Amino acid sequence: MKRYQLSFADSIKHVPEHADRTARRSSGGGLNFDVTYQVWTNRKAMAKSIRLQERRERHSTDWTACVKLTDGEGY
Repeated sequence: MKRYQLSFADSIKHVPEHADRTARRSSGGGLNFDVTYQVWTNRKAMAKSIRLQERRERHSTDWTACVKLTDGEGY
Protein backbone atom coordinates (compact mmCIF):
# COMPACT_ATOMS: atom_id res chain seq x y z
CA MET A 1 0.00 0.00 0.00
CA LYS A 2 1.20 3.44 -0.87
CA ARG A 3 0.41 6.40 1.38
CA TYR A 4 1.00 10.08 0.61
CA GLN A 5 -0.06 13.42 2.03
CA LEU A 6 -1.14 16.68 0.39
CA SER A 7 -2.12 20.07 1.70
CA PHE A 8 -5.83 20.83 1.70
CA ALA A 9 -5.42 23.30 -1.19
CA ASP A 10 -3.58 20.73 -3.33
CA SER A 11 -6.10 18.00 -2.48
CA ILE A 12 -8.98 19.99 -4.00
CA LYS A 13 -7.53 19.63 -7.52
CA HIS A 14 -5.88 16.24 -6.99
CA VAL A 15 -7.03 13.28 -9.09
CA PRO A 16 -5.49 10.00 -7.85
CA GLU A 17 -3.78 7.79 -10.41
CA HIS A 18 -5.75 4.71 -9.26
CA ALA A 19 -8.92 6.41 -8.01
CA ASP A 20 -10.92 3.16 -7.91
CA ARG A 21 -8.71 1.75 -5.12
CA THR A 22 -7.69 4.97 -3.36
CA ALA A 23 -9.18 6.44 -0.18
CA ARG A 24 -8.56 9.69 1.67
CA ARG A 25 -8.84 11.02 5.21
CA SER A 26 -7.95 14.09 7.22
CA SER A 27 -4.50 13.88 8.73
CA GLY A 28 -5.49 14.75 12.25
CA GLY A 29 -7.03 17.28 14.56
CA GLY A 30 -6.14 20.77 15.55
CA LEU A 31 -4.82 23.05 12.85
CA ASN A 32 -3.54 20.26 10.63
CA PHE A 33 -5.66 20.46 7.46
CA ASP A 34 -3.54 18.10 5.35
CA VAL A 35 -5.21 15.18 3.56
CA THR A 36 -3.73 11.69 3.54
CA TYR A 37 -4.30 9.37 0.58
CA GLN A 38 -3.76 5.63 0.58
CA VAL A 39 -3.73 3.30 -2.43
CA TRP A 40 -4.77 -0.30 -1.68
CA THR A 41 -3.65 -3.31 -3.71
CA ASN A 42 -7.24 -3.90 -4.84
CA ARG A 43 -10.70 -2.36 -4.44
CA LYS A 44 -12.09 -5.30 -2.46
CA ALA A 45 -9.51 -4.83 0.33
CA MET A 46 -10.18 -1.08 0.46
CA ALA A 47 -13.94 -1.63 0.65
CA LYS A 48 -13.53 -4.14 3.49
CA SER A 49 -11.41 -1.65 5.48
CA ILE A 50 -13.96 1.12 5.02
CA ARG A 51 -16.92 -1.11 5.92
CA LEU A 52 -15.16 -2.25 9.12
CA GLN A 53 -14.83 1.42 10.15
CA GLU A 54 -18.55 1.94 9.60
CA ARG A 55 -19.36 -0.64 12.30
CA ARG A 56 -18.07 1.66 15.01
CA GLU A 57 -18.71 5.28 15.89
CA ARG A 58 -17.66 7.78 13.21
CA HIS A 59 -14.26 9.44 13.60
CA SER A 60 -12.69 12.36 11.73
CA THR A 61 -9.77 10.21 10.53
CA ASP A 62 -11.93 7.52 8.88
CA TRP A 63 -11.09 6.55 5.31
CA THR A 64 -13.42 7.71 2.53
CA ALA A 65 -13.25 6.14 -0.93
CA CYS A 66 -12.36 8.49 -3.79
CA VAL A 67 -14.80 6.55 -5.99
CA LYS A 68 -17.94 5.95 -3.95
CA LEU A 69 -18.57 2.35 -2.85
CA THR A 70 -21.67 0.58 -4.11
CA ASP A 71 -24.17 -0.91 -1.64
CA GLY A 72 -22.83 -4.47 -1.91
CA GLU A 73 -19.09 -3.78 -1.75
CA GLY A 74 -17.07 -4.71 1.31
CA TYR A 75 -19.51 -7.12 2.93
